[in-house]
Amino acid sequence: MENIKFEISPYQDELQILIDDKKAGYMSIAIDGRQLIVYYTKLNEELEGHGYAKMLLDELVRYAEEKDLLIDPECDFVRQQFENHPKRYNDIWHA
Repeated sequence: MENIKFEISPYQDELQILIDDKKAGYMSIAIDGRQLIVYYTKLNEELEGHGYAKMLLDELVRYAEEKDLLIDPECDFVRQQFENHPKRYNDIWHA
């Protein structure tokens, strides 16, 4: 069974997913006041389509809620999830 962890990079410009202590993907982010901007999501190619991007999104939302931030989804994946599930994301969506 793989060990999955999440961490914010030292420069706070990425939310990273680590699988068995190796960086497997990330969301490029920036924090500006109360706004958390998500620019894009990138996963190692062999991991695409296995739910890891959704895990990253869930962790991003948890982090935003914990820090009382609003998410500006410039990332196509995140914007699509927000548009497809507005009830879930409405409270943190900075449209």
